[in-house]
Amino acid sequence: MKTKVAALSLAAALLALALPGVAHAQIRQNTVEISPFYGYLWGGEFAHGSNSLFNETVDAEDHATWGARLGYNFTESVEFEAQWSRTDTHFVTHDSGDVFGPGGEPLGDLRIDYWMGYGTFNFGHRRFVPYITLGAGAGVLHPSGTAVAAHDSTRFTGSLGGGLKIFVTPHFGLRFDGRGYSTYLNGDDTCSHDHHDDHCGDSHWLTNGEASGGLVFAF
Repeated sequence: MKTKVAALSLAAALLALALPGVAHAQIRQNTVEISPFYGYLWGGEFAHGSNSLFNETVDAEDHATWGARLGYNFTESVEFEAQWSRTDTHFVTHDSGDVFGPGGEPLGDLRIDYWMGYGTFNFGHRRFVPYITLGAGAGVLHPSGTAVAAHDSTRFTGSLGGGLKIFVTPHFGLRFDGRGYSTYLNGDDTCSHDHHDDHCGDSHWLTNGEASGGLVFAF
């Protein structure tokens, strides 16, 4: 009995020593974070007139995505992050939303690479660290297998997101993230008349959203 009590006392003491390290795991100034991730990208649509491959609106199929982020903490609250991510998806016919309507028929392959820079603002510096992030960079669109010959296109991309980091130790944790991307495709220099409204110089954007989970290695 005394042995069990002693063992329990020792375990409690070790736990008491370990908890402060966990509780005070924090975003530290002048540290680096590496965050590999895996998730899901809601693909968005290419509107009519936004590209030279299709004469109608087509969708980018929702698909798995993966990548990594490299961050540097200038302070406990302000972090700069660089991101690369890849989604190997497909062009599919546009889903009109009608019951039993057409949609989702494959039209070709599409690889999307995002090369982004972010300003990330961390709130809190203990175990749980919520954050918001705002960034810009380039979306590289690589179509293939389409009826019309295609080549890569690099376009400006803006992004906004947020998430939560959960540190298990000061140097390791989990990360849950959601963000949206908006990629400029082209501008329409023509004017049309639709229901008594003039539409001149409309811009076309590919807008999609991402949810992901991953790890954080801090040092």
